[in-house]
Amino acid sequence: MSIGEFAAIIVAFAVVVTAVFLVVAVNNLNNTLARLSDTANELRTEGIAAFTELRALVADADAELDKVDLVLDRADQATSAISETSRRTHEAVQDPVIRTLAIASGSSKMGRAWLWSRRRKNRAAAEAALPELDSNVVQTNWTRRKSLTR
Repeated sequence: MSIGEFAAIIVAFAVVVTAVFLVVAVNNLNNTLARLSDTANELRTEGIAAFTELRALVADADAELDKVDLVLDRADQATSAISETSRRTHEAVQDPVIRTLAIASGSSKMGRAWLWSRRRKNRAAAEAALPELDSNVVQTNWTRRKSLTR
């Protein structure tokens, strides 16, 4: 056997080993590709189911938001109506209440003035009837009150 034949056998053996290695690698790559294809199909079916469920949830949420929007609109209308009613009630009640309070205040002032004038007249009549009392000695409630207010 010559060196050329020996080199040819080594090259042939290396080619066979490389071919076997490539066949095994391609077979593993083919198996991995098949599993990847199966996984992609599973993801596609689950993704489609998830998107379908998501669309249903979005539709339900949209319907619920429409209901909430309707409730908020009605609450806004009710608030506006209550505010308008309150304003009109205030306008309707304000004048009579103010006038009633003014009349009550004026009446109480007039009553006090009348009572004070009546007390003064009674005191003057009592002093005229009893001239022997010294008015400087006896201090009446009237003069005490006047001195306290000064």
